[in-house]
Amino acid sequence: MYLGEAFMYFCYIISVTLLKWLGTTNYATQYFVNHGCTLQKNIDADKDGWDLCTDTPPADAKLWPSISNGHVGTVVHSDSVYMNGLYNGNGTTSTRARIPAFTSLDVINFAPDENVSTTYCLHMNSGIYEEIYRGDHWRVTVTMYAHRVFNRLLVTELTVATDGQQRTLTIPLKVNHGNQSSSVTLQDATSDVASANYKYGTILEAETPESGLTPVHVYYKTVPLDVTVDSGHSGTETLVFLMSVSTNQADAAFAFTKGRSLYLEGTLRSSHVTKWHEVWDTGRIDVIGNVTLASSVYSALYYITSAMPLQEDTVWPFVGLSPADLAHNGYNGHVFWDQDTWMYPPVLVLHGDLAPVLLNTRFRTLNASREFARRTGHSGAQYAWESAFTGLDVTPWPPAQDYEHHVTGDVALALRQYVMMAGDSPLLHDVHFRETVFAIAEFWKSRSVLNRSTGMYEIHNVMPPDEWHYPVNNSVYTNYVAKMALLLPHFLCDVIHCLAPPEFEQVAGKMYIPFDADKNYHPEYDGYTKNVSVKQGDGILLGFPLQLAMTSDVRRNDLEIYENTTGAGPAMTWGMFAIGWLELNQTDRAEGLFFRQLLNKYGAFNIWTEDADGGGVTNFITGQGGYLQSIIHGYGGVRPYADRLALHCRPVPGSTGISIVGLDYLGNSLDISCDDRITKVVRTSHGRQLYLYTSLTREIIPLRPGVPVDLPSQPLAISSYQTLKLPIGQFGVNVPVEIVG
Repeated sequence: MYLGEAFMYFCYIISVTLLKWLGTTNYATQYFVNHGCTLQKNIDADKDGWDLCTDTPPADAKLWPSISNGHVGTVVHSDSVYMNGLYNGNGTTSTRARIPAFTSLDVINFAPDENVSTTYCLHMNSGIYEEIYRGDHWRVTVTMYAHRVFNRLLVTELTVATDGQQRTLTIPLKVNHGNQSSSVTLQDATSDVASANYKYGTILEAETPESGLTPVHVYYKTVPLDVTVDSGHSGTETLVFLMSVSTNQADAAFAFTKGRSLYLEGTLRSSHVTKWHEVWDTGRIDVIGNVTLASSVYSALYYITSAMPLQEDTVWPFVGLSPADLAHNGYNGHVFWDQDTWMYPPVLVLHGDLAPVLLNTRFRTLNASREFARRTGHSGAQYAWESAFTGLDVTPWPPAQDYEHHVTGDVALALRQYVMMAGDSPLLHDVHFRETVFAIAEFWKSRSVLNRSTGMYEIHNVMPPDEWHYPVNNSVYTNYVAKMALLLPHFLCDVIHCLAPPEFEQVAGKMYIPFDADKNYHPEYDGYTKNVSVKQGDGILLGFPLQLAMTSDVRRNDLEIYENTTGAGPAMTWGMFAIGWLELNQTDRAEGLFFRQLLNKYGAFNIWTEDADGGGVTNFITGQGGYLQSIIHGYGGVRPYADRLALHCRPVPGSTGISIVGLDYLGNSLDISCDDRITKVVRTSHGRQLYLYTSLTREIIPLRPGVPVDLPSQPLAISSYQTLKLPIGQFGVNVPVEIVG
């Protein structure tokens, strides 16, 4: 038996023994069985966790990493490029339109007597994928990235370094652009850009007659069949293959020309790397003392952030985050509640300046949502369960299209979270913000039905986030997120000094929220009984992210009941259970559920699948968003409220500490770090004056820029109010605070 095989067998025996001893519900151990030995054998993460490297290519092609920049994305070595907002198909046949990957290449078939070793690396801190082939006297490096500044560009660099002692070296290349696209009619045309090929065309079928056939313009540099270096030649040579994509020819031509100019200046790669470093410097999560967990966090941040642009696009709008990032066509590239509920919150906390980019995807489609509400017989704005370019509903599964209406409340929840984190910012005064808030409230007012016998408003015939049960009446999640949406106009107007129609609050005040007083828990919907299995425990989302104030007994009962009845579940449901148990200081219960999420993470490049068995869509950034929330809102204890930001920082299991770098709150940036004894808070930028409230000593400490505050581990609160009336004992999650000054 080879040494590597012996090591793997040893890992397997130890892991199975631990499983039998600890029981199959110990998901930390199960994660070790599924991934631990492979990680130790194949993955060489650097000491900080930023590099994911392996000497073995993925056995399954879907486990190659994504490179994206919010406008274009591709999976390494795939034959497809996808562009944000480019869809083909009418209505429910809408799907992302494939563009051939004209500059995707493989290095293949070196001479049999060459002694070649290969390393495959994703460098997340620089957004660069790299392959290095090493011979006795030469090195070939293939570098791929989606440019972070000039986001029309995909870049492939081929670098050959020789020491002069090599014989004639021929590097065979295989181009992976695959067959002609079946969704875009690309044809050759005379290029107006030197050294570039040019193709143009349109999608085959418009989403609606009004939206038209979207044009596509592509410039690219042809990849040769091989590259040869003469014997005796020493030095380094680099070939660069650019591909630019846009709906506008001048835009695509400019990007290609600019990329070539930057390359000649020697700044093509460095400008890309610098921008990625700026992203990480302004917001990230560091896990201390556990490189494997650190790399899991960085990769989740990398895949989500790379799928979105860093600013608004003046040529072609950003349509939103899809559950399977920008480089895949999972769920046809459509936008769901996944963006608002799962991926948006980590972006809001760590990159408050990017949060409006996601909110604008909902402002842009407000008129389409008004039209969708009209078609369904309601007032206001109803957001589609699945949307593509126009914002109208393109859901191919009729039950979700007909019943899964909670997404309209999820959009309002994202807006509410922005108000709490950003405060009275310029975006709140944008007419689109206010119009969206009011239109959503109007929808829920028209969607609610008064039960004249109880005097309460109800919402009938819906599909909860638990998609196994529909149609049902009074989904507890749907009703409460609707209530929050109805209260949002008044909440917003308190900040920006506007007037909200009183009927929104009147309906909200009488919204029926299912509760079983005998069993002291929240039934998922009318008629639900405790032994009914569910797809995901959406009843526990009342505690977080909806932050319904409830007693610890009710919170515990909700968690117990739904943990016992939740099936295989999407990964993010386990993160929400972990958050709930951490609220109750049940750290052992939280730990197993925290690690259970990671059963969805596969391969050297930390690719998440929708299902823990590797099935479903790839790369599932929805699950990665839930995972990041389990750290930020679970182990970080971060909770936004109208009057404060609550925190209770604790190390992630298996680590010695965590740091939330660049938490954005009320115009300030904060660094929050902790180990098992000390929590440190540093205000790193100027904004509204903030005060730190302690729960152990009842102190009020002004936070001054650049001056760290070290405290024993405890629940804390940060507020712009100098005087808060805090409850005795722990204050933090789901505890009201009265402002007295």
